[in-house]
Amino acid sequence: MRWRSWTKTILAPSLNKQQFIFLFQFSPIKNAMKSLLLIVCTLLLVVFTGTESKAQQNFKPTWGSLAKNPLPEWVKDAKFGVYTHWGIYSVPAHGGPDYMRNLYEGSRTDAKGVYSYHTKKYGPLKDFGYKDFIPLFTAPKFDANDWVHVMHDAGAKFGGICLVHHDSFLLWDSKVNRWNAANMGPCRDIYGEIAEAVHQHDDMKLLATFHHGRSFGYATGGMKSDDITDTMRETWDVFDPAFYDFYWNQWTGTAKEFSDQWKAKISEVIDTYHPDMIWFDGLRTSMRGNHPPEAYVLDVLAKYFNDASRNQQRVTICNKNGGDFNFPQNVGLRCYENGRDMPTDVGPWFLIDRAIAYPWSYVNNKRYKDRADYHVRSIVDVVSRGGIFLLSLTPKGDGSIPPEEREIMKNIGKWMKLNGEAIYGSRPWKTHAEGPTITRGFKRNNKGEEKEQWDWRKEFTAQDIRFTQKGNIIYAIALAWPDDGKLQIQSLAEGCKETIQSISLMGSNRQLEWKQDKKHLEVTVPETPPGEYAFTFKIHTE
Repeated sequence: MRWRSWTKTILAPSLNKQQFIFLFQFSPIKNAMKSLLLIVCTLLLVVFTGTESKAQQNFKPTWGSLAKNPLPEWVKDAKFGVYTHWGIYSVPAHGGPDYMRNLYEGSRTDAKGVYSYHTKKYGPLKDFGYKDFIPLFTAPKFDANDWVHVMHDAGAKFGGICLVHHDSFLLWDSKVNRWNAANMGPCRDIYGEIAEAVHQHDDMKLLATFHHGRSFGYATGGMKSDDITDTMRETWDVFDPAFYDFYWNQWTGTAKEFSDQWKAKISEVIDTYHPDMIWFDGLRTSMRGNHPPEAYVLDVLAKYFNDASRNQQRVTICNKNGGDFNFPQNVGLRCYENGRDMPTDVGPWFLIDRAIAYPWSYVNNKRYKDRADYHVRSIVDVVSRGGIFLLSLTPKGDGSIPPEEREIMKNIGKWMKLNGEAIYGSRPWKTHAEGPTITRGFKRNNKGEEKEQWDWRKEFTAQDIRFTQKGNIIYAIALAWPDDGKLQIQSLAEGCKETIQSISLMGSNRQLEWKQDKKHLEVTVPETPPGEYAFTFKIHTE
């Protein structure tokens, strides 16, 4: 729109051209309108300059520059996300997502029984290699809308999938590498469909997770040249140069070729799908091996932040701790796999990720020893500490979500619908918890080292309480129901800084009776609890 027509539209929409010119030339009106125009122009300049300033925020490929990207408020508010571990490995459904590695190195170790399982069911490796599962990976029951519905109905505020695991098979429509789900197998842009389904929900953000930084040399495991016989070299597809861009090992390709593709793949996903959050597995280990080199990682992350800044998109990267953090600790969101290596005083902000049941992918006759109560109590504890909880589904090879997982997700959603007010958008209170049950301890690993270990499978009591807050409301979430009808909260005893106005129970319509003494706040609870686990008391204060 031209300036003259714009001023006419904004300032005098009811006037024709001649009337507008006449009025503008009439001195008092002319001066007033000039002043008005000056004010409008100044305001527009401020707005456009501010927008441009944000759009031109420039991140350099250095850790110091990347650390300046703030953690988005939506991440702090979201609290709960869901993704999936699903791929070629879901077809044989044995051992887990490391099937490929276990298969080729299994001739020596038979790790998880994968080699014996495979050769018995599918034949020797000279006749049927890992790549030969791809034609079987047709995923006839995959439905992106259904997957995302399960996530959203459970209360997830961000969701996605593992786009590529260590086996290097891509679940998006890639122009960079031929081994992708749009080219073969399902012949569909799996991530594209997931992204579209996520975008149907205004209250969800899009997650992308990548495991393929560890793919170079992954298929051949710890093999050395002396471990490889002439027969293996001649008959195993993992040593065939024709498949170098899938199996990625030192005998058929180079780390430079792999790294170039790694960088191009991540850039392709950023350009095509614009995820709001990216999570990487094991990049610190990969960078030590120079595949990809640190410079490539820095370039990709700077590109991600700069592209998002230009689009006014608030994004973050997840900084996984696998013994060491992928990146310096002040870059992105600190992440701990089910609390592994997480300190007691972790503090805001961090992320816990876990599978809905182990192993990380679907396997035949999979057992689900943990139900929704375990995951809900974990969410409550993690959020009270200033954390975000990320849960992975493990769909079957045909693309269907197992009924056990649907039931767990349904019950998580049921709890979230009733108690989500205490979770979403909340912030940590002055103390995150009280009670006798300790969720942290030490566990000796297979190297004999004692590592900090978190255990949310404990038998919690009504004295185990977790706190969150929003403004002048404190949420006290009791992890068990008090059998004697009295909930006692020591952190809100007489003399605490907060002046209590009223107390209610989420799921109940009535105000509760309460009293304070020097030991605790005592709340009289209803005879019947409004659920099965984790009960939220809403405490209004001045």
